[in-house]
Amino acid sequence: MEKVIKLIDQINKGLKVLLAFSLGTMSVVIIAQVVLRYFFHHTITWAEELSRYLMVLSVFLGASLALRTQSLIAVELLAENITYAKKRVLKIIVYLLCLIFFATLLVVGIQVVGNVGGQLSPALQIKMSIPYMAIPIGATALVMNAIAVIMELIIHKEPINQAEEEEVI
Repeated sequence: MEKVIKLIDQINKGLKVLLAFSLGTMSVVIIAQVVLRYFFHHTITWAEELSRYLMVLSVFLGASLALRTQSLIAVELLAENITYAKKRVLKIIVYLLCLIFFATLLVVGIQVVGNVGGQLSPALQIKMSIPYMAIPIGATALVMNAIAVIMELIIHKEPINQAEEEEVI
């Protein structure tokens, strides 16, 4: 299990690079659009569309990376008032439910990509299957990271540090 977790973490390093590239490209395109419009009264016709597609990809990748570090927003009212062992079981159940949702999203995302292959985007004139690929890519990353979190919860039967257990009591 440790090797699988390390492999997932290596893949996440690549996802971080892709996320940085996506956010950087989106920022450059938006800034260029604003500068061109304000100073030169000219617009880039495809800037808004490309930025929208990159934002969707960024959200999926960012969510998967946040899932891996368990940094997503959560309501933990119940989890705060139980022992570490019970909290661990509760988290495993929650992540298994999330895993089912992410796997469903992956399957449906692949179907959607197949359905929109013949359409072209309005401004960029690319096949719509290209921007819609963000769904299966993001869902795959979410599935992968949910599996890593579940594996870590199974491996670490005791709190990583004693302060974590004392907070519960």
